[in-house]
Amino acid sequence: RQMGEQMATSIINRLTEPQTVEAGGKQFAFVLRPARVYEPYSLTLLKATHSIYRGTDIPKDFRSRVRLENSRTGESREVEIFMNSPLRYGGQTFYQYQMAAGELARRAGQVPSSTLQVVRNPSWLTPYAGCIMVAAGLVTQFMIHLVGFVARRKTA
Repeated sequence: RQMGEQMATSIINRLTEPQTVEAGGKQFAFVLRPARVYEPYSLTLLKATHSIYRGTDIPKDFRSRVRLENSRTGESREVEIFMNSPLRYGGQTFYQYQMAAGELARRAGQVPSSTLQVVRNPSWLTPYAGCIMVAAGLVTQFMIHLVGFVARRKTA
């Protein structure tokens, strides 16, 4: 019962190691890993900008300028991805996740780099539809009360 973290680490390590199975006198080796998907487009980092609040190491802005090239459509354009402003392309959303740029990277001897988090969310419009429904309900409720108020005022 006290092996929680150690046991979880052990299970994860075993999943990434090759597993051998014997079937029909032959041995087969299997490795579990996430599915790899190749897309017809590529992103190339052009510029990584990392600014911090003066006198601190607290991030103020992460910004990546990337070139988006799609071999299938012939599209080639520059896009800027920064905090709270992701790139949506090809059914995927690219969020600015981590950054190694600016003075901190130079002091550490690192090459400027940017890490993007990629998310596929087919229902990304659902929250917007919900907000529209709530707004429509509020407007309807307001109009019903307004009409009732105006009608009562005319009779008085």
